[in-house]
Amino acid sequence: MRLVTYEKDGVAAVGARTNEGIMATGYTSMLDLIADGEKGLFRARAADQLVHPDRLLAPIPRPPKILCSGINYASHKEENPGAEFNPEPYFFSKLPSSVVGPGEPIVIPTADSEIDYEVELAFVIGKPAKHVPAKEALEHIFGYTVLHDVSARHIQFKPIQGGQITLGKGVDTFCPLGPEIATSDELTDPSALHVRAFVNGEQRQSSPTSDMLFDVPFLIEFLSEIITLEPGDVISTGSPAGVGTFMDPPAYLKPGDEVTVEVEEIGALTNPVVAGW
Repeated sequence: MRLVTYEKDGVAAVGARTNEGIMATGYTSMLDLIADGEKGLFRARAADQLVHPDRLLAPIPRPPKILCSGINYASHKEENPGAEFNPEPYFFSKLPSSVVGPGEPIVIPTADSEIDYEVELAFVIGKPAKHVPAKEALEHIFGYTVLHDVSARHIQFKPIQGGQITLGKGVDTFCPLGPEIATSDELTDPSALHVRAFVNGEQRQSSPTSDMLFDVPFLIEFLSEIITLEPGDVISTGSPAGVGTFMDPPAYLKPGDEVTVEVEEIGALTNPVVAGW
């Protein structure tokens, strides 16, 4: 099943995408649907009222947590001269206030900004996960979506101890999410997909998800040993080679660009780039 959050006459609601179009589920929040578990999924599958949304929003406009896996593709490490292979996954957070939906602009904050793109497969937690072994991890996933990890490199790589990764990743509009969630009963193997990124139609990134250093079950096992993953949390899985900052010369995003990030079997997420000054 495919689930979207849409806006109609200024009101947000959750829809189930079918061959006939988008059906109203009766939910106004994806978090509420997720919290209802099987009852929520049953209600969504039974939806039969066709709606014509004014626009799609991010499937979860304000996730409880957004945790992103860094340097999780060997190719991304190899293009980054400062990166090291870690013996365990490396995570950082993006701020919930950075989330935008399909078609919403990515706003470059200042004229001297160095803004980069990164396509990522993301998954949404469906039920609480604490001390979950990898062999049981997929049972805790509600579904999968596409996350665009937009990055302010001039902030992220500041020459101070530890850099400023939270600020560099959490700028307003720097987390496009969507266009929909493919539920886990439909997409059963996250390691058998392909991710791609395009800037103005030019392919910049392309990789199978099987190239991840740490797969989805391992990421859940690792995280859930440290923190409780809660329904609606969004976890992204890293990005492959091809980002702009490591090109020669660097190819940063600029106003007027259009970026599409896509994950096979889920969909494509397109956002324009605009100036914020």
